[in-house]
Amino acid sequence: MPGLEISDVEGVLDVVMGEGGDNLLDFEDCLSLTALLCEPPATAHLLRLRARGPNFCLGRVRGGSTPDELGTEARRLVALNEALGSTDLVVVAEVQGPAAGFGVGLAALADVAVASPEATFRFPEADLGLAPAVVLAWLPRLVGERTAFDLTATARTFDAVEAHRLGIVTTLSPTHDELQAHVDTYVAMLTKRSRRVHREIKAFLRVTRDLGRSQAAEMAVDRLTIGALRAAAGDPPKS
Repeated sequence: MPGLEISDVEGVLDVVMGEGGDNLLDFEDCLSLTALLCEPPATAHLLRLRARGPNFCLGRVRGGSTPDELGTEARRLVALNEALGSTDLVVVAEVQGPAAGFGVGLAALADVAVASPEATFRFPEADLGLAPAVVLAWLPRLVGERTAFDLTATARTFDAVEAHRLGIVTTLSPTHDELQAHVDTYVAMLTKRSRRVHREIKAFLRVTRDLGRSQAAEMAVDRLTIGALRAAAGDPPKS
């Protein structure tokens, strides 16, 4: 895949971005990653997304100039965001350094994002004279409208501690040097559990995202009943 190095080891897809510079995703990268998320190998359980060099991902390549080209670019970005949210794979982002724009989205839309305490985050589009509409399609649901306005309107850099507090990353490694080992531990913890259960957790979160509390509770009764019956019938825990 252009710009992406992919390996598959015992159900873990290891995806390494970039060549160690800004690690900007181009649109072939976006298409390839979207396809991998939407149609993963049958045995795949988890996708680990990481990058070479000091930067995680400082955004994406901007190439369009006509309305058609710009529209196509935007649709590819949205498709990748949607794939991150709908894939059956558990997506773990390993953020070792600065992330900007679309790169922040890759971390924030993963199921788990583990960051180095030295990582930084920024939405720079306002400095380019742009309102980051693709970011604003998901960011307010994660951090709230006022915080989304603050982060995008000021284009300020915020650190890993604030990103963790806002929910953009799940957890921080104790030190920068311990990041890879910390992610290794998290990946091992996840892969010990059932792929089916992880798919069901992700599906439940998607379906109930826009439901009221009572509707979500009713759906929870149905899903828990089905799950308990399956377990009583001897469904293997790791299936």
